[in-house]
Parts: sequence; structure tokens; C-alpha cells
Amino acid sequence: TKASGTPIAIESVFLENGTLTVLNIVWNTTGFAKGNYTITATADAVQGEIDVADNAFTDGWIVVSMVGDVTGPDGWPDGKVNMRDIGAIARCFGTQAGDPEYNANYDIVYDGKINMRDIGLAARHFGETDP
Repeated sequence: TKASGTPIAIESVFLENGTLTVLNIVWNTTGFAKGNYTITATADAVQGEIDVADNAFTDGWIVVSMVGDVTGPDGWPDGKVNMRDIGAIARCFGTQAGDPEYNANYDIVYDGKINMRDIGLAARHFGETDP
């Protein structure tokens, strides 16, 4: 698995013919510059595999920003934690992973639900600006 070309995880699994395995990757962003990253995962072809079109997956953007900075005037984190961020999280309050209104970028506690823990964490960083 890579973030904009930089390896972030390597997982090995053994698959029986005709089976499926889901891998969840947790990316420790320590040491990565703040910004937008494209996540790509690939699987090596196995002996006898004919259809390799589904051996790669690329998914949108992952945004690395300071804690609580989830949005700005243009919709992207703007380097400061303010009421715009608190309001964005609050608008998704009570949602959880799988709900249409759930936004994983606002789940800053990373527990699959947006609640007071997320708002509280953003509030603790209120007024901070990215150096």
C-alpha cells in the first residue's frame, strides 16, 4: 500500500482459489508532511492468474492535517482550528460509519462515530494554527 507513491504498509496473505480477503490498513502519518495523499493498493499476480485488472485499487484523497482542522473556506483544511471546524463536525453529530451523512474526516477520534468526543477533541485544539 502506498500514499502518493511512498510505501506505507506491506501485508501478506494466502488466498485459496475463489476466495476474498479484506485488509484494513492503519497509516501512521507521523513524519509525513501535511497535505493531500492518494492511496494505492496492489496485489501481485499469482501463478495461473489470468484476470489481473482488479489487482490494483486507488482511492481518492487522504488529507493529513493538524488535529481538529477538518475544513476551511474552500472545503480543505486551512491550517487553523476554528468554529468552521467545530461546526462541520457538529453537522455530522450522531452519525456513524455506514450512515450516508457520516464523514470519516470529521471522526477525529477514529472510533467509527461522530459524537462529543470528536467535538471535544477539536475544541481542545481551538485557536491553534499550523506552523
